[in-house]
Amino acid sequence: MIQAKEFKMKRYSSSIITGMISLVVITISCTPKEDFDAIAVRTLIEEQNEKYMTAYNSKDANAVTNLHTEDVIVLPPNVGMKKGKKEIQETIAAEVQGGAQDLVLTTLDVYGSGDFAYEVGQYSLNVKQNGQITMQDTGNYIVIWNRQTNDSWLMKADIWNSNLPKD
Repeated sequence: MIQAKEFKMKRYSSSIITGMISLVVITISCTPKEDFDAIAVRTLIEEQNEKYMTAYNSKDANAVTNLHTEDVIVLPPNVGMKKGKKEIQETIAAEVQGGAQDLVLTTLDVYGSGDFAYEVGQYSLNVKQNGQITMQDTGNYIVIWNRQTNDSWLMKADIWNSNLPKD
């Protein structure tokens, strides 16, 4: 008699657990998704990247800087972290004055949620001195983009890694 009662309790407990799991699944599936259209966001980010490349290749550090949020953090390879627009502008100005040019950014993937998008991509860049290429660099990057109140997207964080071997 006790075994039958234990069997009914286990079956009852199993039914409750199954019901609770079903309720959670239904609740999650009915929860509204955040407004994030990956295709549209990717298009907007690629437009920002076009502005970035044009400004960078024109040696316009100010225009490059304006594509970043005020509290941006940039993590370049082999140097310290750069914070804020002032440091970004100084860094970009030094790069382009040092001969960096021909920057090409290629977006591979964009995903995100709400007001944040994460871009994964590849870059190529030449460094020229006296009109001659002294270095060709390629690498990978990840950028965290932040949607602004006017629906534009600005860079919140940027990190990249060169494919060149470290000396």
